[in-house]
Amino acid sequence: MSESHIWQVPGSAAEIYETVMVPAVMEEWVPKGMALANPQPGEHILDVACGTGVLTRRIALAIGPQGRIVGLDLSPEMLAVADQMTSNSSGAAPIEWREGNVNALPFEDETFHVVFCEFGLMVFPDRAAALKEMLRVLRPHGRLAVLVWGSIRKCPGHMVMKSSWERHFGVEKAFETAFSLGDPAKVLSLIREAGFREASVQTAMGAVRFPSPEALVRSYAAMAGIKADEETRAIVIDEVNVALQSYVGAEGLVYPIEAILASAGK
Repeated sequence: MSESHIWQVPGSAAEIYETVMVPAVMEEWVPKGMALANPQPGEHILDVACGTGVLTRRIALAIGPQGRIVGLDLSPEMLAVADQMTSNSSGAAPIEWREGNVNALPFEDETFHVVFCEFGLMVFPDRAAALKEMLRVLRPHGRLAVLVWGSIRKCPGHMVMKSSWERHFGVEKAFETAFSLGDPAKVLSLIREAGFREASVQTAMGAVRFPSPEALVRSYAAMAGIKADEETRAIVIDEVNVALQSYVGAEGLVYPIEAILASAGK
């Protein structure tokens, strides 16, 4: 039995990301990310680490049929789901889905007006090289928009899961990569050192929304491919459920999460 099925969440990791994580965690950040660089009709845009394309599809509508939008990701599974989700709207730019490594972007110098990277920079092995590649493919006076997660200490649901997962699943440093760029000064320094100008950062609070703490645990564990016996699964679910009861209300489980929003120019 696959890990997704033992957690009673159907689908592959990419499918769970699109059907569960996008509405629960990611979707509310799309307009905030868009506002950082304000893509215009007819512009050429690159969305790095596009995942299943929630931001990419919104950009396609903003730039219109005369624009160009490329969604790039290292995961063919994510891109396959992204392609399935694509609709052929006459008012949107056609989307090009490309598999590729951010450390060696498969584009000529000065190709794009805007490069977006929403919740990807913190997982790149070489962040400096990735940012330099984004700078390379930007046109003169091009714009960069980057979002990363802020401090995990401002995200109680993930703090609780981190503690429980490390105790019971044997997962070392659970969730630390996702929140590893939680210092705005560090993000600003990375962007400036890559050669961008007029860089600025700000923090913003959002919300994580799941039907219940149990749904939170099952969804993240299924997507991560966590293997655990029935007893251990029940212990973790119970721990997280008890710890997060103060965040459960009429809308289910809702808890805060911080993000860092950065913008810069070339």
